[in-house]
Amino acid sequence: MDASDDADFGTFTPLLVRTEVDFDLREVTPVVTHAAGIEARYLRLTVTKLAQVEGRWTFALAELMALEGKRNVALGAKVTHKDGTGLPPRWMSHHLTDGRTPLGPPIDRSSVPEFDALFASIHDEVFQPWMGVDLGSAMPLDEVRLHPLHARQGADVPGFAFPSRFRVEVAQKADFSDAAMIHETMDEDYSNPGNNAVVIAADGHNGRYVRLVMTAQRTKRLVAVALSELEVYSQGEEVSQGKPAFSSGDPRREQPRPLSLLTDGHTSYGRLLELPEWLAQWENRQGLQARVADLTSHIQMMSDEAQSRAMVVFTSLGLGITGIVALLFWCAHRNHDQEREAFRTQLARDMHDEIGSNLAGIAVISETSAMQADATSGDWQEINRIAHETTDAMREMLWLVGARQESGIDLIEHLQRVAKRLLPHHQVSWKHCANHLPINWPMESRRQVFLFFKEALTNILRHARATRVELSAQVIGSTFELIIQDNGQGFNPQSPSKGMGLGSLRERAKQLGGTFMITTSDQGTTLTLRAPLAP
Repeated sequence: MDASDDADFGTFTPLLVRTEVDFDLREVTPVVTHAAGIEARYLRLTVTKLAQVEGRWTFALAELMALEGKRNVALGAKVTHKDGTGLPPRWMSHHLTDGRTPLGPPIDRSSVPEFDALFASIHDEVFQPWMGVDLGSAMPLDEVRLHPLHARQGADVPGFAFPSRFRVEVAQKADFSDAAMIHETMDEDYSNPGNNAVVIAADGHNGRYVRLVMTAQRTKRLVAVALSELEVYSQGEEVSQGKPAFSSGDPRREQPRPLSLLTDGHTSYGRLLELPEWLAQWENRQGLQARVADLTSHIQMMSDEAQSRAMVVFTSLGLGITGIVALLFWCAHRNHDQEREAFRTQLARDMHDEIGSNLAGIAVISETSAMQADATSGDWQEINRIAHETTDAMREMLWLVGARQESGIDLIEHLQRVAKRLLPHHQVSWKHCANHLPINWPMESRRQVFLFFKEALTNILRHARATRVELSAQVIGSTFELIIQDNGQGFNPQSPSKGMGLGSLRERAKQLGGTFMITTSDQGTTLTLRAPLAP
């Protein structure tokens, strides 16, 4: 990836060079290149090795963005390419800078509004419905972003009720008598944008009021226009969030939706993020995925090592038992026939007892090897530790990101398992243990509770010097309550060096939409988490 002020790239600045090894992307994801402080007019991506897809060598790119602050300044930019394939209407060069990606809008899906969008419909008094925002004062405008509705209260349709033809106006007066039009679709219908924002350049127009007017509906049956959010940018900053919205109305609905839906900072399926924050989250996700891959490889290596050690021990044990049996048979052959018959009976009984006790002893030795000092018991201790830790760690990791869900294992059983594993030398008791949790409680909330619980137990293990821990997990009405109480030395919550990760615990409670309380003294500490069970 190179940048230049020369259209022929006679001189250029390399921004990203990946030519030595294959670039591995396992999913549709942005590739972010940081170019702080570099000024250029032209960007060029040079492909040095194509990808092999179903026997063909090819390359495809959904979008190329160039961020200046919080805005994508490459929107609508001219695109040139060499040896490219065009297949109208889906594969076209201008799609590279049309602002539409397979990832949809930059949103955080952990926060979803009550309603999916604001509607304005055609009725007797209004033939061209409209909706807009009052910015409070006149200001120079950079761009307007129209976020389509993704209908979730009914049919799952991206871009539902986005007009086929429309105009966007900016005005100083509330009645738009002095309106300046910054965009208008002419004779050609505007294609359905799906989940992607429609970005309209304002080119510095000065105004206080901004509105979208539907000039033609998409179908005869669809007599309304809908937006999930209307964003306005001025001098690089979003200035419309929380500002008063207005609309020509939607008489079809007995209970009109609140106008604030247009400027509440949410699309139909999540809270809007600025592009730099959104891309940073994708970068962080890629780093976490690489870490998961490394951990999976490490776990497999440890599992293979444990299996190898177990095979050596079993082989040695089998050879020893085989030698003993052969010796006993050889001795029995020398005895009297009557003694031989009696010995055979006794041998059968001894073999049953000996093999059974040896097999049971393997489990006992692996559990009690810490009390012994010889090398063989050390091997068993390592085998037992690797096998148990590998199984537990793999089960817990697969359950958090969201790769599989074990049948019959729920949150409460995970909490019991981790308490037993992390506090083996503490006196642990459960005062309350919920029998079941609502099936519609989101998996992300369950994972956050699990991570909160695990982090709290780790703090007890490292800092509390406790001998007894009392736990409680119960459902009270529509709230899940988790209480963790120890008899440790307590601490000062205001001390930065002894905060024991309280900031992280509070953040998890905030993400759950719940509350977190702590009481501590030299007699012990009690942590209380309450989280709503509503999805």
